[in-house]
Amino acid sequence: MFWYSWLLFFLLRLPSLFEPYWYGDEGVYLSLGQGINHGLTLYSQIHDNKPPLLYYLASLSSNLPAGWQVLGFRLLLLLWMIPTIYIFYLLSQKFLSKSLSRYSVLVFIIFSSIPLIEGNIANAEIFMLLPTLAALLLFYQPLHSLKFLFYIGLLLGLAFTLKVPVAIEFFFLLCWSIFVTDKFNLKKIKDYIVFIFAFSLPIFLFYLYFVIQKAGPQFLFAALLQNFGYLGSWATGTHSASASSGGIIWRLVLMFLLWVFLFVLFKKKLLDKKLFFLSAWFMATLFGVLLSGRPYPHYLIQLLPPLLLLLFSFRRNFYLSLFIFILLGVSIVKYKFYFYRTFPYYLNFAKYIFKIESLFQYRQYFGANVNDVYQLSNTIKSKTAPGSFIFVWGDEPYLYPLASRLPSTKYVVAYHVLDFNGYDLVMSELTAKFPQAIIYNSSMNRPFPKLDLFLKDYYFLEDQIGPYYLFLPRQ
Repeated sequence: MFWYSWLLFFLLRLPSLFEPYWYGDEGVYLSLGQGINHGLTLYSQIHDNKPPLLYYLASLSSNLPAGWQVLGFRLLLLLWMIPTIYIFYLLSQKFLSKSLSRYSVLVFIIFSSIPLIEGNIANAEIFMLLPTLAALLLFYQPLHSLKFLFYIGLLLGLAFTLKVPVAIEFFFLLCWSIFVTDKFNLKKIKDYIVFIFAFSLPIFLFYLYFVIQKAGPQFLFAALLQNFGYLGSWATGTHSASASSGGIIWRLVLMFLLWVFLFVLFKKKLLDKKLFFLSAWFMATLFGVLLSGRPYPHYLIQLLPPLLLLLFSFRRNFYLSLFIFILLGVSIVKYKFYFYRTFPYYLNFAKYIFKIESLFQYRQYFGANVNDVYQLSNTIKSKTAPGSFIFVWGDEPYLYPLASRLPSTKYVVAYHVLDFNGYDLVMSELTAKFPQAIIYNSSMNRPFPKLDLFLKDYYFLEDQIGPYYLFLPRQ
C-alpha cells in the first residue's frame, strides 16, 4: 500500500476525534462501558440488545475523564481500522490485479471513514469488519487444515459477539465448503464440526461468564433471543413481534434462490469461481443489511468489502455486476435508507480548526441540543457527588459518561423503557436508589405518569436548560 493511502485515511478520520457527544448509540455503548467499569453487571443491571464485546471495547475508553471518553472510543476505532484496511488490501489481491487492488483500497478507505454511511461512528458494524475480513482471508487460502478451520470459525465467532448478522457470512462459508470447495462426505464431517464449534465458542464462553455473574438468562434474552423480536419490530412498532413479521422469511428465500442461480451459472461455466464467491458473499451481506428492515446507513458497512471487489471486477461479467448494483439500489430505495452529508461535515471541522467559528457553533452542527447537553452535564457535576446515580428520562444516554455519573436503572434511554414496557421496573429501581438528579426531556411525547408523581412528591425543579428539566431531591 502506498503512503498516500494512509495519509488519506488519517485525514478523513481526524475530524471524528473532535466530534462532541451527540450520537445516541455511542452514548449507550459508553454508558454501558462506564457501568461495567464501576462493577455493574451487563444485561441484568444495565441493558442494551447487542452481543457483549462492543460494550467491553467501549469500557476501554470509559475510564478516561469526563468529556474524553468519546475521543478515546473514536481513537480506538481509528487504530482498529488500520489492520482492517491492510487485511482488506491482502484480500483484494486474491480477486483483483495489483493496480485495481490499490484502487479498491482507496475507495474502501473513503467509504469506511466518511459520514455518508456513518464510517466515522464507533458502531458494531465497522468493528466487526476486522475479524470477518481476517476469517475470509484465511478461508481463501489454497490449503486448509483443521487448525485453519478452527481459526476461521473463531474469528467469525468473535465478530458474532459484536453483531449478530455476521452469522449469515458464517453460514455462507459453511455452504461454500459443503457444495463448492468439497463434496460433503463422512470424512469431512469432522471438519464441519470443528468449524461450527469454533464459531460457537466465543459466545458460549460469554454465556458461561454471565452464568457466573448470575446473569445467564438475561444475557441469552438480551444479546440473542431478543434479537428475533427486534427483526420484526421496525415493521410492527413493537419488540414483541416475531422474526417473520418484517418479511425476513421472504428475504431469506430470495437469498437462497439467488445463491442457487449463481451456482447454476458457475456449473455451466458462465461464471468463474472468484466472481461466484464474491457475488454469493455479497448476497449474504445484503441479507444481513436488510435483516431488521431498518434504514440505518451504518448497516451498509457490512456489504462494503464484497461490493467494492465486485465493482472492480465488473469487466469480467458486466451483466452480473449490473444486476448486483440494481439489486442494491432497489434495496436502498425500498427500505428508505438515509445518508449523512459529507462535505458540510468536513467544512464545519475546517471552520472550527481555523477559528472561523466557535466551539459553540461547531457543536451546534451536530444537533440543536448538543450545547444544552454539555451545559447540563456541567450543572449535574456541580450539583451531585462523583460516582453518584442519576436518571435521564430521554434519549440522551451520553449524559451519563459526559457527567461521569451512573444510571440508576438498567435502561439508559427512554425508548428501551417504552419498547420493553419497563415502567414498573424503572419506578422500583428509582424508589430503591433515589438518584441524586433526574433529568426530564420535556420535548418528548412519552408520558410517564408514575414518574411525574414521583418527581412531585420527592424532588424539586432546580434548573431548566433548553428542553431539559433538572430535578434534585427535596431535603
